[in-house]
Amino acid sequence: MSVPNRRAADGVVLPVYLEPCERTVQSADGEIFGLGFKAFLDPARTEELLEDDTAPVLPGVFFTRVAGVSFHDDVLQLPHFAAGQPVEFKQEPANPLDHSALAVLGGGLRVGFLPASIAEVLAPSGTRVGRGVVLWEWSANGVRQDLWVLGSMHVTLSFAREDRTVAD
Repeated sequence: MSVPNRRAADGVVLPVYLEPCERTVQSADGEIFGLGFKAFLDPARTEELLEDDTAPVLPGVFFTRVAGVSFHDDVLQLPHFAAGQPVEFKQEPANPLDHSALAVLGGGLRVGFLPASIAEVLAPSGTRVGRGVVLWEWSANGVRQDLWVLGSMHVTLSFAREDRTVAD
């Protein structure tokens, strides 16, 4: 018996191995501190996933900066958006600026959107909900300024850190 509306990647689980990491970068406004994880495709941590805010890093899998967080400063500071926290991605077809918009939500609160170049590739997935994790949070003077997420609308990502599951 066939299951309606199944896609080829349904049921696929991609393991992702996380290694804690901290970074400091200089900006025009001073130092920005990054707290988060390096993501790897293998337990030996030799095949690193690198961020790309213009295209998926693997078919249906993205590691990208969250757009529009400056419009949600108060929400951005909530614990839902700390590095390692699970997030969801949902289509917002009623969005007046972008009908392919994919919102980034934590604890049911929207903090921003996936970049349009990535959302356009993923939008044909219908009204399906994607899942992922906050991989990086960037802050200045103790105030969170930016987020990077790793997630998928097509496959299930299984995140492991030091032999334990972080989020699904």
